[in-house]
Amino acid sequence: MKNVSPLIIALCLLACQKQHEKKEPEKSAPTASVEEQGKKIVFPNDPKTLGFFSTEQVKSENLAAHYTAPASVEVAVIQSAEQGGRNVVLFDNPDLNASYTQFLQHIITINQYKVNLSRMKDLAQHGAATGKEVLEAETQLANEEAAITEQESRLKMAGLDPVRLHNPKRKEAWIICEIPENQIAQVQTGTPCTITFTAFGNEEFKAVVDGIGVEVDNITRMVKVRVVLPNPNNRFEVGMFASATFLLKEGNTISIPVDAVVNVQGKDYAFVKTANSTFERKELLLGQQFDSKIIVLHGLAENDEVVTKNVMQLKGLSFGY
Repeated sequence: MKNVSPLIIALCLLACQKQHEKKEPEKSAPTASVEEQGKKIVFPNDPKTLGFFSTEQVKSENLAAHYTAPASVEVAVIQSAEQGGRNVVLFDNPDLNASYTQFLQHIITINQYKVNLSRMKDLAQHGAATGKEVLEAETQLANEEAAITEQESRLKMAGLDPVRLHNPKRKEAWIICEIPENQIAQVQTGTPCTITFTAFGNEEFKAVVDGIGVEVDNITRMVKVRVVLPNPNNRFEVGMFASATFLLKEGNTISIPVDAVVNVQGKDYAFVKTANSTFERKELLLGQQFDSKIIVLHGLAENDEVVTKNVMQLKGLSFGY
């Protein structure tokens, strides 16, 4: 017999070894039966099922998280250059500056019309003016009061306070930021916050919320929040970028990981393990989000075992996609 090359023998052994090797199956969701129009999902009772879906026990807890919103200096009150002059209000937005100027002019005109109306009424009582002249004076005043409302509305929708702007008493900077609608319940007038400016690095300025805007933006669903800082040296200039950080707190309440929630057609759901291999879909009413947790106002009970891993597989089985 001729000698067989050692290389050929080695190749043959390697080929035989590969034929006997078994490829490890890919991990996939086990088969299940879906009941009650997708509300209940029952898997075979085996270890693979228990290992595929991780759960977390629902507990009541006190939550706290920081929320940081981009901000900027929209208004600065500075000392007038004229000797003995009143404070001057500067705006970052030219349109707001125009509205403010018109607002002040309306106030002057309203005061003039009030004096005129009072004089006409006095003359009418002494027979020196007619009822028509009194009516005309009343109409002038009413029209001017209606006109000032438009300017007040524009200032308020920008998160500003027209009353304080009318006669600013001190030099200060007004910082405006925006808070999501679903977080605004935690941010009220007097709520503490921390302001940092791009221009001043990590330097922090402690403040409180001075006012809340009067509307929710119908596209972004954001609400304007106003923070006022003393600015005696004009350090904070109009247009400066800043950040406003709020500490949001929630009392003893039920919360679950955000990853446990699925949304279908505008409704929120979670899946609860109710037996060894049975999962039930629960519709939720959610509250605020705190970092990786979200408050559950309705739909879950304390000690429920909510699924936190491979939730999308349950969603597909439950809703058919």
